[in-house]
Amino acid sequence: MSANVRRLQAVFRKELTTLTSYRVAMVLRLVNIGYFAVSFYFIAELVGDTEALQGFSGGYFEFALVGSIVASWADVGISSFAEQISEEQNEGTLEAILVTPTPIWTVMTASHFVAIIFVVAETVLLVGVGLALFGAGIPVLAMVTAVPVLLLTTLSFVPIGILAAAFIVLVKRGDPITGPGHQLTLLLSGALYPLSVLPGWLEGVTNLVPATYGVRATRALAQTDAAFTETFDEMAVLIGFAAIALPISLVVFRWAVTVARKAGTLGTY
Repeated sequence: MSANVRRLQAVFRKELTTLTSYRVAMVLRLVNIGYFAVSFYFIAELVGDTEALQGFSGGYFEFALVGSIVASWADVGISSFAEQISEEQNEGTLEAILVTPTPIWTVMTASHFVAIIFVVAETVLLVGVGLALFGAGIPVLAMVTAVPVLLLTTLSFVPIGILAAAFIVLVKRGDPITGPGHQLTLLLSGALYPLSVLPGWLEGVTNLVPATYGVRATRALAQTDAAFTETFDEMAVLIGFAAIALPISLVVFRWAVTVARKAGTLGTY
């Protein structure tokens, strides 16, 4: 256990050093986050107050800002593992890692922690821009209280990310899971618009999207007078998604690595 912890720390330092060494790319990504916050504000000015937003404090700006924050945390679960596997393949280090005592879960978990740190920075930036520039009515304490919900939202999407990583191990390029997973999350979770505007037959499908519950719980904390205990039902559903899908995704990933190892394609990309 102690050896694995040391490996996890070493990989974490490597990933964090790599991320921070590309300062221009990191700054541009943060600037892009600020751009989205500004865009939401002007879209809110166009939309104005609608009946569909009744029951939520603030207007569309706050509504979209909270939804985009939840979607960002979901995206960490969807994309971080596949991105890490793809990076290791491109650098020619995936096969080398797999023949060492370092378990692949160590590499993937460390990269996930780095992604969590970055999404926390994104959340702070979005809330900060909203408050500083446009006076968004998002209580900071409520967003801090929502952190367990956001973490569980990420966890519920981790199985999807692991399945995407398994696909990358097998086919190297052309991931059909990460991109569509992100788009469907935005489309069906209610992140950017109320689910009530969707066709009736599509509203039922939203119950199969984990982010739906993350968005609902986070909005309840940030935009209504709901207590933290009132989000327990949504949190239980998120835990259920992870508990059911995570073991399945790990089995699929292990199978993909075994197939690639036997075919001698772990080191190719």
